[in-house]
Amino acid sequence: MKRSTRIAIIAAAAPIALLLWASAVFAMDRVSNGGEILGGVSVAGVEVGGMDPNQARRQLQTLEDELRANPILVEVEGTRFQVTPGELGLDLDEDAMIAAALENGREGGITSQFGWWLGHFGNRGNAQIEVVGTFDRSAVKPFTEAWAREAIDNPPFEGGIQLQDGELVAEYPRSGTGVDPDVAADLIEEIIFGTDRPVLALPTGLLTPELSEEDVDIAVIQARQLVSAPIVLSRLNPDVQVELSVNVLTSAVRSRVVGDTPQIELYFDSEPIMTFIGSRRDQIEFEPVDAQVVIRPDLTPTIIPGRNALIIDDAGIPDAVMAAATSVTHAGVFPYLEGAEPELTTEDAEALGITKQLGEATTYHQPPNGDYKVDNRVHNIHLMADTVNGAIVMPGEEFSINDFVGQRTEVKGYKQAPAIIGDEVYCCDHPANWGGGVSQFSTTLYNAVFKAGLEDIDHTPHSLYISRYPKGREATMGWPDPDLVFRNDTENAVLIHTSYTDSSLTVIIFGDHDWEVSWETSYDYDFTDPEPLYKGDPEVPPGEEVPDEDETGIPGFTVSVYRTIIHPDGTEEKQSWLWAYRPYPIIIYVNPCDLPEDDEDYNPVCPTQVPNVVFKTTAEAQMRLNDAGYIMVEGAPVTGVDPEWEGKVVEQTPDGGEWLAPGGTVTVHIGVLAE
Repeated sequence: MKRSTRIAIIAAAAPIALLLWASAVFAMDRVSNGGEILGGVSVAGVEVGGMDPNQARRQLQTLEDELRANPILVEVEGTRFQVTPGELGLDLDEDAMIAAALENGREGGITSQFGWWLGHFGNRGNAQIEVVGTFDRSAVKPFTEAWAREAIDNPPFEGGIQLQDGELVAEYPRSGTGVDPDVAADLIEEIIFGTDRPVLALPTGLLTPELSEEDVDIAVIQARQLVSAPIVLSRLNPDVQVELSVNVLTSAVRSRVVGDTPQIELYFDSEPIMTFIGSRRDQIEFEPVDAQVVIRPDLTPTIIPGRNALIIDDAGIPDAVMAAATSVTHAGVFPYLEGAEPELTTEDAEALGITKQLGEATTYHQPPNGDYKVDNRVHNIHLMADTVNGAIVMPGEEFSINDFVGQRTEVKGYKQAPAIIGDEVYCCDHPANWGGGVSQFSTTLYNAVFKAGLEDIDHTPHSLYISRYPKGREATMGWPDPDLVFRNDTENAVLIHTSYTDSSLTVIIFGDHDWEVSWETSYDYDFTDPEPLYKGDPEVPPGEEVPDEDETGIPGFTVSVYRTIIHPDGTEEKQSWLWAYRPYPIIIYVNPCDLPEDDEDYNPVCPTQVPNVVFKTTAEAQMRLNDAGYIMVEGAPVTGVDPEWEGKVVEQTPDGGEWLAPGGTVTVHIGVLAE
């Protein structure tokens, strides 16, 4: 092939190859940018080229925020004002603008698009998409009216009501110089969607009111009707009633002209009303209230819903007042906003899972009978029951009576009553006597916990068996110990419910589990004999013993208690407890000098018998009593005696033969003749 021919072929093929290459690049560009805005596209100076619709939307929303915030400056009669497009309700149509941006470079068929692409190859151009949006033209009017009132001496007035000397009267319409709101809206529309906004000089002219004096007279009648009687805003839960007097209402009623077709609208200004209500804020605002799990009389758990804090809805007060003033009853609902949540919400209470009884126990005691020891004991039992009633123990938590109730003191309302101290029941000057009797409560609670199958952490039975309690299943109390402690080892919370009568105490554990709990108690075994317990009594002669007829001793014994818990999966949990009760001692009274030396009542000096000095002379009586180690004191003489008794002891105290410690005093009375 000739060289010239080859050159001609190459020359002819080059444009074709270039066109094919361009077509391939165009195709790849269209595929890779199929969901994006083509390059070189902007809206009001904001570049959106190369972005997908979501990215472009975010850019346009930012533009909208800037346009809404950037104020428009206007001048009325030389006075400058400003208003933001946001106040006029500016709203951009992002969807329309994104659709227009996506169309850029994609109009027509594939040939025209390819032509556009070739024409912008290497330079996508600078396509400006028109800003599309709306604003509220009716929102312009309140601003033009306000500007006219401030900048113009005689602005037009559509009329309204006013308060004069405590009475609502008419303020009639009047013509004046003002700004036509439609003209102002047209001028604002020309610049509101742009970023470069010149100052608008708004033209003014004579404006004539559209409302008539009759319209104003009707508004005055309506306003007077609104405030013709007091209104009451109330709420049932919590119980709130706030009465607004006629004077307060009259001071707060206002009028304004609204609508494209002007009409007078009456409303209540919040400031005078809130001045009145605000002074009572501490009485009608409420802290949050916890939800409660309570036990109904039929012993079914139920939830009393909680309530968030209630705060006066200041902004809602005017509308609430208007609603009440226009009602037949002149009453309405007091408006509140909800504040902080309670610590225990209704949902929290429901989630506790307290749905049924798990264990119940009742014990019995002597009712009040006027004996302070008995009455105080019952008082202490009831006080502790009231304190613990309703206590909730969360899953995994331990409950300790001593931690929950604290030390039993007079300040807390506890009284002195009998308590087991050592090997006897004692009352009432020992510290342990404060709160005496509350072991009845701890024992009843222990049995309810025991029957519920809850985990026993710590309990101590009484040292002496008390017949009103189940053997081995009872718990004494002291401070800081012994204590009753149990753990809630279920998956739900448990609640302790207490109730009582004059002669009984009941504790019920509520919660939720599907365990089967059973128990049994052994026979008494390993008996121990009672031993004597000597107690001092000065009336008992030295060397003698006087048994207490009521305290003859009761043998001690040991008992075992067993509990079986069967879980829903069939597994069994067997538990046992053993307790040895000490015997009740045999009480024997002796003279304090016969007690062991380490006894707190021991007296090393034994009494002796007082000599009988009756019918002895004063000197003889003195000698005999001194010899016996006693001190003689003369008491009042006995007059009018037989002459045979004159100058002799007629009476003595103590009598002869009675026991008296050496150094004691013997009083004698000497007989004298009557004059």
